[in-house]
Amino acid sequence: MINRYKLFFIVSYLFIVAGCKASTENNKEEEKQPVSEVLSPAYEDIEKQKVNNENEAWVNEHANKNFLLGKVKRLNNPLFVKVANEHTERTIYLIHPVYEAYKRMYEAALSDGIKLTITSGHRLFYEQIYEWELRWDNPRTNIVFANDAEKAKFILQYRSMPGTSRHHWGTDMDLNSFNLSYWETKEGKEVYNWLTKNAATYGFFQSYTALDEKRPTGYQEEKWHWSYKPLAQFMLVKYLELVSLDDIFGFKGDAAVKKLPVISEWVCGIDPQMKEVD
Repeated sequence: MINRYKLFFIVSYLFIVAGCKASTENNKEEEKQPVSEVLSPAYEDIEKQKVNNENEAWVNEHANKNFLLGKVKRLNNPLFVKVANEHTERTIYLIHPVYEAYKRMYEAALSDGIKLTITSGHRLFYEQIYEWELRWDNPRTNIVFANDAEKAKFILQYRSMPGTSRHHWGTDMDLNSFNLSYWETKEGKEVYNWLTKNAATYGFFQSYTALDEKRPTGYQEEKWHWSYKPLAQFMLVKYLELVSLDDIFGFKGDAAVKKLPVISEWVCGIDPQMKEVD
């Protein structure tokens, strides 16, 4: 017959063994966890910084002054890729990383019943001259402008001066329609709502949100204009480092450049979160 002392020690021993076994099993489970889960959010911060460093290095390597001004040769240039017909009805180019991110966003939107279409992408300097001078020659208004600066300010509501457009960088695109009325339709509202909720997941942000106290200067709101921030944030830094008003010329009305804060109020007149380097 086992006395009560021996019984106490046996029970205690079994309890300790069971506890150690449970602890070992728990440790095994912890060992199976991905490093990213164990170290999160520190791991995520490290990975994000690594990606940021790679993007910054990409911009530093490729985005010289001519690139930022749109004065590059796009034909047979390995930096650019032609957008596939399923994503556009036009001939459009983007830089490789941006297009890859867009394709992921496109598929996600499509699975939610939203059809995205790229209507504009990278623009060369002379392509922006065409866009600008089209409005310079026909500003579509009965306003009599006092001088070229006032006329330029009117056109700058929706058109960028050549050499100042984010489209020169290959990081920005216009989606679905340039017409304001489209974004008030049922389809337009559904597309915009999807983008505002999901685009950031793929790195895209609306460059020109509504003009208000948060964004007091720059172009009017453009619900169609979306920018790939992971690269564009460093493009802007590089632009401000390399480009000055002296570099913006060669088109009708360029005499107004020196009379307007084109860089500080229009190039930098973007949604505040677009100015923040992650």
